[in-house]
Amino acid sequence: MATRKSIIPEFMKNNPDDTFQFLFPLKIALDEDKYGNSHYEVVVKNITKTEVFKYPVSPELFFTHYQFLEYYQNGKKIDRKNSIEEKSFMIDSKSINENNLKKLKDLLDEDTIGILLGWNKKYLKTAENINCYLVEIDGINLIIPHFAIGIYYYFRSSALKEAVLDSTLQELYILCDDNPKDAKIVLPKYKTDEDAAIIHRFACQKSAIKEFDNVSSYIHNYLKYMQEKNLDEDIYKMHLKFNFPTKEQFKIDTRSSIIKNKVTNEIYYFIHEIINDYSSIGFEKLTKYIQKNKITLNIDDIDNLPVIEREVPDETTEILQIAHADKKYTQTSNQKNRKKSCGSLKDIQVDESTSSLGVIENLLKIYKDQESDEKIDQSLTQSSSKGKSNIRRVVISTEFVKYTSSNPLNEIDNFVVFRQYIRYLEQRNDIKNLFISEEKELQQFTLDVEDGKKQINPKCKINKRARKYITVTFQYDNYFVGLLELENTPKNGNSTWVIISNREVTNSDFNYFINLYFKDDKNIPDIIESHSKTNPKFTKKNHERNENLEDKQLGMWYAGLLRRIQ
Repeated sequence: MATRKSIIPEFMKNNPDDTFQFLFPLKIALDEDKYGNSHYEVVVKNITKTEVFKYPVSPELFFTHYQFLEYYQNGKKIDRKNSIEEKSFMIDSKSINENNLKKLKDLLDEDTIGILLGWNKKYLKTAENINCYLVEIDGINLIIPHFAIGIYYYFRSSALKEAVLDSTLQELYILCDDNPKDAKIVLPKYKTDEDAAIIHRFACQKSAIKEFDNVSSYIHNYLKYMQEKNLDEDIYKMHLKFNFPTKEQFKIDTRSSIIKNKVTNEIYYFIHEIINDYSSIGFEKLTKYIQKNKITLNIDDIDNLPVIEREVPDETTEILQIAHADKKYTQTSNQKNRKKSCGSLKDIQVDESTSSLGVIENLLKIYKDQESDEKIDQSLTQSSSKGKSNIRRVVISTEFVKYTSSNPLNEIDNFVVFRQYIRYLEQRNDIKNLFISEEKELQQFTLDVEDGKKQINPKCKINKRARKYITVTFQYDNYFVGLLELENTPKNGNSTWVIISNREVTNSDFNYFINLYFKDDKNIPDIIESHSKTNPKFTKKNHERNENLEDKQLGMWYAGLLRRIQ
């Protein structure tokens, strides 16, 4: 039975007297079942033993608890001098564009990149391809890696990380009023002033909305491109791109180091971390309302809204726990644990109300006659701020009004797609004894969580019911092959488990790997790594999500499958 894992990394627990540094995030590794549960592959150095390795770390931990190039023992930071300096820069995000976009290898030589990786070139080929902005400020060349932008603006908490990767921001708020003189946000659960302000920014400001959506759009476009190319590499690991959410001139506080290209002698400031910024937050005052009980979703019942009460967070812990989401908001509950506050809220008044039923009624009654599935974005009144005319808007999250219908193309049943591939296999003369099962329901495996409680592994469910799967067995040449297709949603990855053996693949083989993934709660990359040379062997094959696949697409998938088998 799987147990919840401590955020104190296993390598620290196993070596409590050793000193470690988190050096450098490489690619983001997407969780195929839920993108919001994804993690960075991070280069770590054991200072005591002079060893360099990579380890999966949830990205928000580098905003909430850990910092790059600080020293840690058994999860605690220790006082030891490093080469990092805190330095502030004035940047103009309006002028940062594609012309500034570089790969790290465009700016630094291999030896210098190796220094960033702990004086080691083990992960050079991955690190040299991270996305960066090169910005010149008063004669200073500044390298801003996209991971620094992503961690500060988009991965500030577990909930925000899940929202940006899963494109589910509307689950984090009920209503936002963007009146710059008196902004409001209604939240389904307690958020800090910082988090409430950031959610408001991403819900209301056009530039921020665009950049927030661009992250998940990039993921889906990248996966679609790679799937269409039918490449054999692990497409669920990628270098993400991030932009600043506002377009203006503002100051950022950073943790940076001076580095020198040993070939060109060019000197740069490399930003390891953004620790604060002073960009415009979009309002002079914010009032946040927190509901304890759910607001009535039926607009016709608007007069029956419950009393709004403050809900104190019970999810902050010094030793954080990775746990699958038992609610729809977050897998983990990591919140900021830093002394510095959000510079964008400097001199901004933030109020919190616990008895604001009348205010919420007035805001929501405007929409009593609205029946649209679209996100409501209606001009209400004009106000002014700092001499500028501003249109006040109220945005209601459709997540809390009704279930919205998505693009039908995105709702294609992956079983429909999978069966197209299997029909293609049936037509191949070199495929023998092919058998496809009926749809089966997964056993509901439980996880041990805190206080001795148990919870069904969320990976076993889909749409609040047992998840289904299909198995296929066949023989190719001297190889026996099993395929397993898990039911998934359009937001998740599209890949098939592939089991290869020198004997017939049986139900016990399928059950063995099902137990590893669902009962023992292992992740797919670890299962692939530990069973790459076993009998049976385990791997996976990505596929498209298209219910009208052409022969060329089917043939490319088949060729890729055979490469995995042989």
